[in-house]
Amino acid sequence: MKFTNITRAAFWLFLPLLSFSVAAQNLSDAMKEGLQTMASEQLNADLEVGELEVNSLTDGLTANNVRFATRVKALSEPENQLLLAKQLMLTGDWQALGSSRVDISKIEMSGAQLTVAYYDTGRSNLHEFLKQMSGVKVQKVNSVPLNWRVDEWLMEDVTINLFDKGEPILSVHVDQLKLKDLQSMQDANDQVQELLWPIFEQVSKQVRNGNPNVQVDSMALSRFLLREAMAF
Repeated sequence: MKFTNITRAAFWLFLPLLSFSVAAQNLSDAMKEGLQTMASEQLNADLEVGELEVNSLTDGLTANNVRFATRVKALSEPENQLLLAKQLMLTGDWQALGSSRVDISKIEMSGAQLTVAYYDTGRSNLHEFLKQMSGVKVQKVNSVPLNWRVDEWLMEDVTINLFDKGEPILSVHVDQLKLKDLQSMQDANDQVQELLWPIFEQVSKQVRNGNPNVQVDSMALSRFLLREAMAF
């Protein structure tokens, strides 16, 4: 096949794009491996990602079929599955993983399941994850802690489960749940409250509206809330 002038022009035009695509793929693979290693070694957790794509032009990261599980010995395997998501999208300064600060402008999740499992007062898989996050060290300078911040966390089509000492006390499906201003400088208990109270507000609203998708043990939930409130 002969290369015409137009063919040659098209080839040289798209060659940089092909090279960028290969580089982006390598970056995606490296990022996926790096995140899984960090989860195992620094968060004492298991991270599985079916597919991960990095877009360095838009500071975007998209992960499909995500599973994040803690390793709390007091919990069963299903209770340790803190997060399942069909898709997770992240934007912000996440590429600065070698620096001491990571600022995430937005995390979006869809088709998700969040399971918060308490095994004692003020102790849960979520507490464990946040405490481990507060101890993460910068990859290149191990003595420097990683400071992180999430401006907005949006969950769509999400099911939230709450367990207390092995007993399921709450399960609710919500179309949308929005959380704001989460950061590493907060105490783990404060962070958990930031996450859970909007959920409880959603549950109360849906119970009042007679939503059949809400499964709640009202007495057990009341005892749980009183115990946690009295403890801190």
